[in-house]
Amino acid sequence: MQKILKPANIAFYFLMLLVFFAVGLYISALLGAGKHQGLAGGAIVLGYGVLVGGIAFISSFFIAYHVKPQLIVKLNWILLLLLIIAYGITHYRYLERQNKADEQNDLQLSPKNTTQPTAMRYKYSKTIVLSKNEKIGIGFFIPNFYENSTLYFYGGVNLEKGLIEHTPQDSLAFTIDQYKNFTTQYAPPWLLPAELKLDYGIIHLKALGIGHDFIKVETNRIENRVAYVAKNAGTFKSWPEYILSMNSVELKQNTNQVVRIKPLDYAGEVKATFKSITPLLVEGDWLYGILLNNTQTETGKGWIRWRKDGKLLITYSLFS
Repeated sequence: MQKILKPANIAFYFLMLLVFFAVGLYISALLGAGKHQGLAGGAIVLGYGVLVGGIAFISSFFIAYHVKPQLIVKLNWILLLLLIIAYGITHYRYLERQNKADEQNDLQLSPKNTTQPTAMRYKYSKTIVLSKNEKIGIGFFIPNFYENSTLYFYGGVNLEKGLIEHTPQDSLAFTIDQYKNFTTQYAPPWLLPAELKLDYGIIHLKALGIGHDFIKVETNRIENRVAYVAKNAGTFKSWPEYILSMNSVELKQNTNQVVRIKPLDYAGEVKATFKSITPLLVEGDWLYGILLNNTQTETGKGWIRWRKDGKLLITYSLFS
């Protein structure tokens, strides 16, 4: 009994408990025990630490009873060194997380100190021009800056988790200038949206996918850069809805397609001269509309393909 209660042995018991408690925490992290568990994740990780530390604490009594005092002293020094190393690593990782959080807060809370990107300095950006192999996506995401002055961009999100469980990587902040026009207070330097006209408060991001809480959007149409935005931060418009919001569309010059009387490739041809089409109905890959000549006079009605094999066959402008 006297051997168990020696000071060196008592120190050994507590050092074993603390060191292996830390080991248990690291084991849980390596196994990913707390991932995807929501609020229960922290309790699961703590449970691993308590379990491994408790086993080591109980085992330390048997070790101290059978091992020579000189060896216990050496083990104490080794355990103390391991405890210091574990603390150092943990503290360093904590400081790294704090620095990243501070950087994100600086981006979101102090946008005026950041240089505006070139793409966002202009009042007008031409209509999107899709390259030959570029995907047209599923539609467009239109931020609601009237209700949310800041749009947050998220990186690799976990689609199984909710919005509040994610931290934004960057943001787009809007304000109203002295002429009552929308303008950017801050925008990421890599942002180049599909449609941009700030004096009309227009910024449209091409949508590539949609989930319960997030929409995957293209944030740079040249680099094909993507990010996620909160679904409730704006409005999603599918391609049919988006096309119907246009005053008119035009056929691409290289499509060589004709206007049909029905949405079928073998249907009869509509004999009419036209420059543009006012959309009336979108049905699958087909669009039905009013044919207009150069003077905006109606010359007929008919069907054209607006999309084929995932490629866009029309051009459009939001402002014509």
